[in-house]
Amino acid sequence: MDEELKSKILIILTILVFGYGFYLSLDDEYVFGASVSDESVFEVNLTTDVKYKFLIDGGLFGDPLHLDVTISKGSYVAFDESFKTDPIDTYKVYYPYEPMFTVKENGTYQVHVNPGSSGSCDIAIFDTHG
Repeated sequence: MDEELKSKILIILTILVFGYGFYLSLDDEYVFGASVSDESVFEVNLTTDVKYKFLIDGGLFGDPLHLDVTISKGSYVAFDESFKTDPIDTYKVYYPYEPMFTVKENGTYQVHVNPGSSGSCDIAIFDTHG
């Protein structure tokens, strides 16, 4: 198989994967999103009895290899995760991928994000309706 055909197949597969991922996310309700390049703190209103999904989109280039995320209200920590990319993954997928969480009380939560290296990425929280 020649290189040009391999490139076309890779492009088509990439479009299919991202299109399918977008289709699956249509059922979820967007709650919060931000672009992050430095250590940052954001506020988001969260509700009990809701299952949330946390996502990171690093794009293809220039994204951090590591990202620490904590979601808390006062001393209560609802979400604390260290995300890492797979060094052999060309598309910089962050693992754990799409972790779920809930909160014990309604209110305004602090989203603290600390990239472990230079670069920028987008973060989002979705209500999964489940």
